[in-house]
Amino acid sequence: MSRYLMLLGVIIVVFGVAGGSIEISTAYNQYQSQLHVSGDPGSNPLTVLGEAKWQFARLIGGAIIAGGLIAGSVLMGLAWIGRSMEQVRDALHGEISEAIPVATEVTAESRG
Repeated sequence: MSRYLMLLGVIIVVFGVAGGSIEISTAYNQYQSQLHVSGDPGSNPLTVLGEAKWQFARLIGGAIIAGGLIAGSVLMGLAWIGRSMEQVRDALHGEISEAIPVATEVTAESRG
């Protein structure tokens, strides 16, 4: 189970970073094209709305990247905790298995 969580965490991190980067890149290309057009005489200048769209796209792209990193890191952390718990369980199971024969020998001697 921990391997699946680790794999899912890595996939979420990769897609989150890629998706956020694509969002920022696309918005930046649109922003730059508006800047180049606004430099020509007789064209519409860059408006406050255009600047606001660019800033909002930066915010959304950054949120996608941060959300992907956080969610993926949480899943990878849960996978690590789960693997550690499995190791502890296996170690305790080994100690309990060793203690059971000793306890049965002691009870057999006291009865017998």
